[in-house]
Formats: sequence, C-alpha cells, structure tokens
Amino acid sequence: MRAHELTPRRAATMSAEVLDERRPAAVDESVEPRGASSDWQTLPDLDEMLARAQDSARGMRDAEEALELLRRRFEQTQDAEARGQLAAEALDHVERQLNLARDRRRQLDSLEAKLWARRNRIERLLIHARGTSWWRARRTLARAEGQGEGT
Repeated sequence: MRAHELTPRRAATMSAEVLDERRPAAVDESVEPRGASSDWQTLPDLDEMLARAQDSARGMRDAEEALELLRRRFEQTQDAEARGQLAAEALDHVERQLNLARDRRRQLDSLEAKLWARRNRIERLLIHARGTSWWRARRTLARAEGQGEGT
C-alpha cells in the first residue's frame, strides 16, 4: 500500500482539517488517471486465492475430524502413556489448524490491501470525472451515516 493512500484506519487518526487538506486542489476533468481501466478487472489471483481458501477449509475440517477421533480414543484409553501419545497427536492437529488460520488471515489481509488500493484509485477516477464537489458530498454523507450508526 502506498503511504499517500487513505484507509479507514489512517482516516480515523486524522483530523477533519488534515482530511480537507488531502482533497485535490484543482482537477483537470479531461484527464483520466493512469491505469484506471485496470480497476474494473477482476483481481488476477482471485481464483487461486479461492482455491487456497477451499484447501484451507478442507484442512481445518480434516483436522477437526481427526481431533474428534483422538478425543474418543483418549476417553476410552486408561493407559497414561497412550493418552500422552494421543494428546501429542491432538496438539499437532491444533497447531496445523493455527497455521492454516494464520495463512488465511495473511491472504485476507493482502486481499483487503489490494481492495483498498483499488477503491482509492476508483475514487480518484471519480474525483477527476465528477470534481471535488462530488468527493466532498460523498465524504459528508459518509460522516453523517457514521454518526447515525452510534445512536
């Protein structure tokens, strides 16, 4: 993500005056931002990401099924050494699930960053097409909606 792009996290830490300073001073409405048409295309790795999500979900389900079998065996076993071995196997499955969840979170964080970048580029395109008055009206509307949610 570029340092100059505005995300909700960054916007929350900025004052209204700073946000006002970020608006474009003058817009040449005849100029289209570079790469604007690419914002309408699907994310290039979306299919791969969806396949990884399915693999991750399958891995989580498989680990859950294995844990259920281990739990049943654990409950039926009285031997302390065998119980220890079953618990160690269960720990391996839980650690595998944690790794899958961590990897999935990274994938989603990456996707979110790409979507925020796309959103920012499209918003700049709209500012070029509609002018800064559109941007101010949209920002005012978003603020009003945000205040209405808390009541």
